[in-house]
Amino acid sequence: MDHEEHASLYETKFDTNLVTYNHSLSTVWALEKLKLQSRQLLELMSFVDPDVIGEELLMEVAAKLLQVEGAHFKRSNYIDARTDLMQSSLIKRDKRKQQVSVHRIIQDVVLATMDNTKKRLTFDHVLRVLWASWPSAMPKPSKEPHLPPPRSTGGRLSVGRWPDCAAIYPHVLKIHQIWPVISNPSDATKILFAKLLTEAGWYVYNQQVFFPPKWSNIIRYQKERGRTKNFDGFFETARSICESTTHADRDSLLADIYFCLGSIAMDASDFETSRIHKENSLDLVSKICKDLGTEDERLYLAYAERGISRIQDKRYEEGEADLKEALRMRKALGNYLPRSGEANLSWALLAQGKFEECDMLLLDSLAGREKALGKNDKESVRTGLILYALGNLRAAQNRWGDSFEYHQRAWRHMLATVGERDFYTANVAHKVAEHFIRLRQYENAM
Repeated sequence: MDHEEHASLYETKFDTNLVTYNHSLSTVWALEKLKLQSRQLLELMSFVDPDVIGEELLMEVAAKLLQVEGAHFKRSNYIDARTDLMQSSLIKRDKRKQQVSVHRIIQDVVLATMDNTKKRLTFDHVLRVLWASWPSAMPKPSKEPHLPPPRSTGGRLSVGRWPDCAAIYPHVLKIHQIWPVISNPSDATKILFAKLLTEAGWYVYNQQVFFPPKWSNIIRYQKERGRTKNFDGFFETARSICESTTHADRDSLLADIYFCLGSIAMDASDFETSRIHKENSLDLVSKICKDLGTEDERLYLAYAERGISRIQDKRYEEGEADLKEALRMRKALGNYLPRSGEANLSWALLAQGKFEECDMLLLDSLAGREKALGKNDKESVRTGLILYALGNLRAAQNRWGDSFEYHQRAWRHMLATVGERDFYTANVAHKVAEHFIRLRQYENAM
C-alpha cells in the first residue's frame, strides 16, 4: 500500500513532498527510542478516535492487552507511559476532562510500523471493550448468542442512551476505517465487529432522524467531521461480514441488519426495498424461533414491521393480521405496556373504516401508558404516536375539536422527546397547521 492510499484509508492528507517514507517520520519523532510501555500505549491509541480518547477506556484496554516485563499493565505503568509520550510531544492531555489526543499522522505512522499479528490482537481487544460498553438498543436475541452481549438498555427507541453512544461512536468509526488492514481475523472477531457496526449504524440513523435539542451539540460535532454520512457504510460492512462466515450468531445478526435496513428504507419512502428487507428479517427470525419452539420480542418486532410494510402497500387486512399477531405475542410475554405497535395497528383499522375498534384500541393504549409512565411521559416518542393517531381518528369521525386537542398534545410530546427536526414532529405540525387553516387562523398555520 503506497502512502497516498494509506493516508486516504485513515482520512489523513499527506504532503508527499515532505513525507517520503513512514520510517522517516518514525525517526523524526524518535519512536524507536520510546520505552516499551510508551510504545505499546501509543500503538493502542492508534486504534481509537484521535481527538477524544477517554483515559478510562485506555486503561481498561491496556490492562487487558499490555504487559510490562511479564506483569500486567498497571495504572502506574500507564501514568509513566503517558508522561513519556507527553514529554516527547506525541500526545496532548486535557487533565480536566481526563482525555488525551494524538495527531492522525502519528497514528498512521505507528499503524504502518506494526506487524499483522499485533494489529489483529490490538483490534480485537479494543473491539471487545467497545462492545461491552455499548448500550444496546436491540432486544435480547431469540437464540442465546455464543459471543458476549453488550450492555443492554432494553430501549430500542429510548433517547436516554444517546450520550453513552455518542462517546463510543467515534471509536467505532476509527476501527471501521482500520478494518481493511486487519488480516485473517477470527470468525468471532468478525461477527462481534459486525454486531457493533449494526448497533452503531442504528444509533447514527436514529440520531439523524430524531435528535432532541439537548443533544444538538453532539450531533453538530459529529456532522462537522463527516461522521454521520450514509451511516459510514456500517451496514454494508456488517452484511458483507455475515456473508463470509458461518458463525452460530450469524443469522440472528443478519435478521437485525435487515430489520434496520427495512426501517431506513421505509423512512426514505422506498417501500419496495423496505418490504424486501422486512420479509427477510421475518424469515430469519421465524426460522430461529421455530427451531427453538419459542416466541419472543424479536419475532414480535419482525411481524410488526412486516405489518407496517403491508399497510404501506395498502394491503390493510394483511397488515392488520400481522400487527394483531405481533400484539398477541407481546401480551403473552407478560409485563405488557402499549407501544408504537398499537398506533401502527390503528392505521390499518382506520383505513378500513373500523372506527369503533380503532377507538377502543387507542384509548386503552393511551390509558395503559399513562398508568405505567404518568401523563405526558418523556420515555420515548411512543405516546406521541398514539396521540397523533387519536387526532386522525377524531378527524375521520368529524370530531374536529377533539382532533385538534389530540394533535396539539402529540405535537408538544414530540417536541419534548425527539425535538423539532424529526419527521414525526413534522407530520404532526402539518396536522396542527391544517386545524389552524380550518379555523382561518392563517398566521398560526404558517
